[in-house]
Amino acid sequence: MTSDLIDLVEQDHREIARLFEQLDRYPHRRPMLRPALSALLVAHHRAEEEVIYPLARDAGDVQGVPCAQRDHLRTEDLLVKLGRVDPDDAVFDSILTELTEEAGRHFRREETEVLATLRDRLAEDQLGELAETFVRSREQHFGERPGERRLTDLRRQAANISLTNVSDLMENELADLLRKLADE
Repeated sequence: MTSDLIDLVEQDHREIARLFEQLDRYPHRRPMLRPALSALLVAHHRAEEEVIYPLARDAGDVQGVPCAQRDHLRTEDLLVKLGRVDPDDAVFDSILTELTEEAGRHFRREETEVLATLRDRLAEDQLGELAETFVRSREQHFGERPGERRLTDLRRQAANISLTNVSDLMENELADLLRKLADE
């Protein structure tokens, strides 16, 4: 296992980008690759939201974290759309292109802003310990499907966007609010 949290996250980014490329290049493999992409991307997002974003926010990144969280919300909406389309349909290609571009922008922003903040503010041994925490979190979230977030996930996402006073919102109300904010 990689001993550094940031290296681990960047490895995930490369693997997800590789899956996008495979989906684009090999349409006959889409029925197998789409669930693999979805499982990895959702688990990766949840682990970042649970481990990385609160740390980065506490380290002083007040702009990068909300932007990155909004990226996650948009990406997950695109994953839901991708899951509803036949892999042989031309619409699949259109959604895949949009999803690939959105994720690529997100990875670049996250690596240059959010992860850079952590690299500057945390000691090497902390980053090593946090890699293990990230892996455990990611493993716990494997199998979760895009668009199916628990109330605890929604509240964490709201906190990452710096939303306050959302504890009285019902699950569907909070999910709708987050979707609207992602589109802004």
